[in-house]
Amino acid sequence: MATPKEALVGAAQNININSNAKASPSNQSIGNTDSLIFNNNDPNDAATVTFLAHGINEFTYQGTPVSSFTIPAGSSYGPLTPTAQNVTVDYNVSAGQNSGGPFSVEVGSGPLQIGIVNVFGNTDLPVAGIPNNGTVFFNNETSGTATIAFGKANVLYDSNGNSVTSQTVNANSAGALLTGKGTNQDVSYSVEVADHPRRVEGGNGTIKVGSN
Repeated sequence: MATPKEALVGAAQNININSNAKASPSNQSIGNTDSLIFNNNDPNDAATVTFLAHGINEFTYQGTPVSSFTIPAGSSYGPLTPTAQNVTVDYNVSAGQNSGGPFSVEVGSGPLQIGIVNVFGNTDLPVAGIPNNGTVFFNNETSGTATIAFGKANVLYDSNGNSVTSQTVNANSAGALLTGKGTNQDVSYSVEVADHPRRVEGGNGTIKVGSN
């Protein structure tokens, strides 16, 4: 009789949180079959981890999807298991009176998604974080064409290695993948959608490339 194959089980990767609500490593990479454990090293205060945007429910704990959780002082939470492969998700941390983030977890090798959620150009991640050499794309969830203008060159690059300072994303479509090669830098952006009723003011945000 053939022996059934067991599901692949990866390593448990750790993220440490200190009393200043800083996560280390701030941009953690894990394998698609790895799990994740958060350690609260603050001896006095509980820490709360909140996943953002498409990071909500990306991980499960004991089979239940997780959007946020609180870790008592000096304790751990996990292991968390990813539900999707080859994605990057962001999260914030609070501990006592301090807050930090966004920090990121890259599962396998995949991009962070930033959604353009309305015709005013607002996004679901107004402050986003990716690792150095990480990837990101804009998903236009509106019925109008979105134009994204970046605040400086030589931070985000296209698949041909060209610096990107603007990008157009069609209605109800995903934009081309962008790679963050501007090491430890922030780049601001603004978004204008063709269906904006006044076309005067759009949404804006920031992408932190390895700088969180």
